[in-house]
Amino acid sequence: MRPAKLSILALLAFCALLHTGCASVFFSTVNIQPVTIVADDDDEYDFYVNGVLKCENTSECTVYRSTYGRCKMSIEASRDGVILGSEKYGYWHEPSFIEQMFRDKDDDEKEKKCPEGFFSGAQAVVRIDQEIKERVNAAREKAWREGPNASWDTSPLSPGSGE
Repeated sequence: MRPAKLSILALLAFCALLHTGCASVFFSTVNIQPVTIVADDDDEYDFYVNGVLKCENTSECTVYRSTYGRCKMSIEASRDGVILGSEKYGYWHEPSFIEQMFRDKDDDEKEKKCPEGFFSGAQAVVRIDQEIKERVNAAREKAWREGPNASWDTSPLSPGSGE
């Protein structure tokens, strides 16, 4: 082969690889869906998705998920290690054998993307148990109030420490 033909073939191969790489990056970003997680009382919590901590001490958490698999997320909101609310978000109903026979392929494709509102996009709202939240807040406040007194009692400048 002549050197000119070889360099043209090498250039074409390079362009094909470059194009394929760009296409795969493009398609991988197309198949990513952001899901915003909020609590129903707009307070700040630690948010766990499928048992993994995603956001700490925030009122709104955005997670990104791949749309290659079914949208099925278990979300928990906690404070001080206590779970105050949980939500099963997505498509948790497993179709029976009979239902699967009559399902369209479009139904399976729809369930790969999380449900979206008309203006809001995909948003999961976690309901918070207000009674448990009040108990956790009371314990937090009690620990905060007793914290300085407990450290004062152990201070070398506290009354009776000179004995």
